Amino acid sequence: MKKLLLLILLFSTFLATSQTKDKGPFFNTNLHLTFALNENYVLFEPDDGENMLDFSAVFIRTGFGYRFNKRIESSINFGLDFHLRFRIQAIPSYLNVQYNLIANEDFKFFVNGSYGNLWKPSSNFEKGKYHAFGIGFQGNDSESKTNLTFRLDFHRKRIANFKDGNLDSVSLGFGINLF
Repeated sequence: MKKLLLLILLFSTFLATSQTKDKGPFFNTNLHLTFALNENYVLFEPDDGENMLDFSAVFIRTGFGYRFNKRIESSINFGLDFHLRFRIQAIPSYLNVQYNLIANEDFKFFVNGSYGNLWKPSSNFEKGKYHAFGIGFQGNDSESKTNLTFRLDFHRKRIANFKDGNLDSVSLGFGINLF
């Protein structure tokens, strides 16, 4: 365990001293606010006081990745998910692949996909499969090593004990990337 922490510390130090570039390793962290469809909302009905989307969860994600070129990036991520609406907690680990549709000096516009597992270290967490896809926007600051990311993602967790086996959600994410 101490060796793993030392390795993560050394890798983080390397990333903090690296420059923003077209290729190379990076570190990312994201906070997602997740929304679910309100079951009581009726489309095209007069205002009945119901919102179409309800706040349902918070996801905290972090990962290490590599930018292969100007367009393609991949990362290994870990997270902690709190589904407040259903009282479900999950620890996802997943591989994310990102393709930058627009990648210039000022910003990136990207699409991404993720696939992985949900781990169950105790009875408080759910076990299953995880996958997601989304779009996002990342500002590029050539003078700073920190880039802000805004994203919209669809998440699906396959959990055996949950309703029809799928827990679907849409999230609005905010993050920081260090290159």
